[in-house]
Amino acid sequence: MAYSSGSIMTRSTAVPALDWQFASAWLSAMAEESGSIPNPEKERPSTSPSRSAQDQSVPRLNLLLAEDNLPDALLVREVIRTENLPLNIHVVADGQQAIEFIEKTETDPDAPCPHLLLLDLNLPKKDGFEVLQRLRTSTTCKDIPVIIITSSDSPNDLQQATALGASYFRKPPSYEGFLKLGEILRHRLKDSGLI
Repeated sequence: MAYSSGSIMTRSTAVPALDWQFASAWLSAMAEESGSIPNPEKERPSTSPSRSAQDQSVPRLNLLLAEDNLPDALLVREVIRTENLPLNIHVVADGQQAIEFIEKTETDPDAPCPHLLLLDLNLPKKDGFEVLQRLRTSTTCKDIPVIIITSSDSPNDLQQATALGASYFRKPPSYEGFLKLGEILRHRLKDSGLI
């Protein structure tokens, strides 16, 4: 069973309903704050001139996050917020949805082509390597930067990711360790000339 809120999709797990309600509200608030989900009823005057200047000078980019673990998806959103990266996040909860997202960019000119893909390897339906292989044959998205985010420390996984042109970030056991993903994202975006 999938949970959907705007462009946020996550696979349900054995988590109490209250936690999902909190997570949903938190994701929506963060999406609004980042500009991922416009809210015309909630127009706030800017209290920070530097943020307004930054918002006007830096275009928003699309990040596709293929992650079936809700806590990890929340951590990625927190990393992006903390690092103040100009990213609109599109979350899919399985490999098949990621492939469909990519394929839609090939047939629909209005579909958002991701500028960056964060990809878990252990996804339901299609694994991360199947998604990455499909991405690399895409007519519209084949050259986008990819960062594998995984708990796997297998040398074979690292070698296969590198062969397919992806960076590799092993999910750390601590919150502080996970926040280091922000610096990696910023460097990858800069190296690709996106920011």
